[in-house]
Amino acid sequence: MDIRHICMVDDDPDDYYLFSLALKEVSASIEITWIKTGKTLLTNLYSNNGTLPDLILLDMNMPGENGLECLQKIKKDSRFKSTPVVIFSTASSPAIIKRAYECGALKYLIKPHSIEGLTTIIKQLVAILQH
Repeated sequence: MDIRHICMVDDDPDDYYLFSLALKEVSASIEITWIKTGKTLLTNLYSNNGTLPDLILLDMNMPGENGLECLQKIKKDSRFKSTPVVIFSTASSPAIIKRAYECGALKYLIKPHSIEGLTTIIKQLVAILQH
């Protein structure tokens, strides 16, 4: 199987650490890049050499540009429009979730409170990457 690449955008190092540990347990064929801010993500996307992540995992609550603002910019740009973006956040307001889908999110996943819940979410993401 080809190596797939997830770009995780989250300002919380603990969330990244736990996610990366659980990801290694679920799939050795997925690499992860951690980016701390939406602004850095956009800079990296705009300056890349044609290499895009297979999936962007985007936190909603970040300093500077929040997840929704990043999502809107990603989906407005024809170069990234087809890149799947999954929101992975503690924000669970139905209005925010609805708005994320309206702006082009493929999925909206609430951050779980257990390793088992995290593993279940990672399995969902792996399934997305295999299609």
